[in-house]
Amino acid sequence: AFKDAATSLHRYPDGAHVALREAIATTQKLPADQLICGSGSDELIGLLIHAYAGAGDEVLYSAHGFLMYKIYAQGHGATPVTAPEKNITADVDALLAAVTPRTKIVFLANPNNPTGTMIPFSEVRRLRAGLREEIILGLDAAYAEYMESADYEDGISLVNEGTNTVVLHTLSKIYGLPALRIGWGYAPAHIIDMMNRVRSPFNVNTPALAAGVAAMEDQAYVREMREKNASEL
Repeated sequence: AFKDAATSLHRYPDGAHVALREAIATTQKLPADQLICGSGSDELIGLLIHAYAGAGDEVLYSAHGFLMYKIYAQGHGATPVTAPEKNITADVDALLAAVTPRTKIVFLANPNNPTGTMIPFSEVRRLRAGLREEIILGLDAAYAEYMESADYEDGISLVNEGTNTVVLHTLSKIYGLPALRIGWGYAPAHIIDMMNRVRSPFNVNTPALAAGVAAMEDQAYVREMREKNASEL
């Protein structure tokens, strides 16, 4: 599958990014022009902060959230702010209470690593509704494919509803490709445009893009990994 995907990339004169975006769009049933690919979802976190937060701005996340939120915020001159959690779980009330006029982005890893906790989608909706419209809600869904709870969603519906929400996914977890560094994001077109303006045109190498296409087309593997994870939990 990798060999076939690598060969097919030559059909795309404007770069192999197009092939991966189209593969994601087909598999996830999303518009390709609202997708962005990165060197892992880590890079996409950095691009989002680069595009929207800087000196004098705040990036908010829960106390046990992914450490890269803080590192990228500091790297771009923004101030990282944490909100306390409840039972090692993100607390929507605490996050909303920590919002200030300087807040530009709120990140929520749901489910969260390494705590293994999550909040139901009704709480994610409440968080989005409680934020100012211009604040970007970054939903880090790196582990979404493992979720089987009826009250879980990754947040794509919030993007489709027109809110300033960004959903981030990765092929490093259930797809098993961490060293190749492949992530993808889904967001409103104006946010994707801004992230592309600060993105290097060669941020994901061609072997990784080819592997990403092959992996995205192999959803049977994803189902198998989900079943194995559940049985061995």
